[in-house]
Amino acid sequence: MGASRKSLVQWVLPFALATATVAAVGCGVQGEESSVEEGELRPLERKAVGEAVPYPADTTLRDQLDTLTKSQKARRAAAWKAVARSLRPVKIADEAVKVGEETASVPLWRTWYAKDDIERVFSKLYTEMTPAERRARKPFDKKAIEDAYAWNARDIGGSSQTDYFERVKKVTEEAAAQGLGGNHRVSYSPGFVTHLLSQYKSLYQCRPGEIARDAAPPSATNFAGCLTSEFPADAALVKASWYRANFGLKVPSRDTSAATLDKRVHGQLDEGGWGKTGDGDVDPDESQIYTVKMGDGTRFRLAAMHLLTKELRDWFWITLWYSPDADSDYGADRPAEIKALGGPWSHYKMNVTVAFEEKDPDPRGGFEGSLGDAIAATYSGVGGPSWASNPYLEKGAKNAQTNCIGCHQHAGSDENSESILASEEKFPKAGREKVRANFPMDYTFALNGAPENLVGVISSQIQHHDTHDPVPGGEP
Repeated sequence: MGASRKSLVQWVLPFALATATVAAVGCGVQGEESSVEEGELRPLERKAVGEAVPYPADTTLRDQLDTLTKSQKARRAAAWKAVARSLRPVKIADEAVKVGEETASVPLWRTWYAKDDIERVFSKLYTEMTPAERRARKPFDKKAIEDAYAWNARDIGGSSQTDYFERVKKVTEEAAAQGLGGNHRVSYSPGFVTHLLSQYKSLYQCRPGEIARDAAPPSATNFAGCLTSEFPADAALVKASWYRANFGLKVPSRDTSAATLDKRVHGQLDEGGWGKTGDGDVDPDESQIYTVKMGDGTRFRLAAMHLLTKELRDWFWITLWYSPDADSDYGADRPAEIKALGGPWSHYKMNVTVAFEEKDPDPRGGFEGSLGDAIAATYSGVGGPSWASNPYLEKGAKNAQTNCIGCHQHAGSDENSESILASEEKFPKAGREKVRANFPMDYTFALNGAPENLVGVISSQIQHHDTHDPVPGGEP
């Protein structure tokens, strides 16, 4: 997504380009699906949805880290609660947009900001500075950021009020209401974006590839060399994998049973990856898989999502995926608060990690049945690497053997998922082991990695104004 806006008609793609995933900002193989267009949240949809709703972080979790690392049961229970917080239904801003008799609602994370929003907000904030303030890289104050968020939620860009009413008039069913939240790859909580904006000077000046992995972190409270402080507890982001639902296209089914996982984590199936074709195709309806209908009528299904929150210092790494067999293995312990959400959310399985090393002494994590079997299949013993992988989001060889945190520790370095997974000597156990003393971008590939490259958004604005601003002494 560049500075110029794309029309939604660009989503009319050949059938082969059926998915839009987050590969390059996570541990998927970079470039594998680079030809697929990504979605955006246009000003029209943002006006209908309103300002992003903050993530209600559980600030007690950091005090529970020892328990979470030593107990799969405690870890999974906490993760399900985080999922419930992110899925809580919230009313959209435009109360006139209804589904039935009720104002349309979307899951909380669906209100969060897309890259487009960040482009608009940063551009407004930076452009409204004086040339002298821009040269000094003056920090944005809190009120200016709040005002920019409010402006972003009411401004409709080059569109007219007629365009807006025509857009919301298309919301005649639940999927169309969900489509107001877009189908972009990555969604950022207000806590994440506000911190990003506050760090623009540091991020712009940083040369992350120059920070040696054994270099001491800046301080005891900040291990991110490209930031003056780490992200706050309410920083969160979702990385989504969308599959086109039109034209009879289906969703590949993925087997996460113990028998299959055992083969994948030991490299006996698809070179330790998830394979390209899945284990058969399924055609779930909108009650079984979260579905959005865009303004041009195209429909997309949410096959999977990563939910990352900074509730833990090294982040809370939660991943969910659709399954037609949703109550087995990683869906067997789904709590009542998720089931109570209704709709499709009881059809997603979940896995989680909180640290590089597994500390639970029970190979089954305290679970009976298929969930205990699946956990045992990926268990590497106390002190061994943890495991968490998503069959829809992780691409390529060895990516079914990963744990999210191991790959993301290299965000801001010169490494990418391909180089990490290719070198067992440099990055042992499929990159799962901790090998860095510092984490330049606070584990966040989206800051300087394609396709998000949020630092690129900042840099383009700064460089434009540096080129066109009057030189000192030439100002009126």
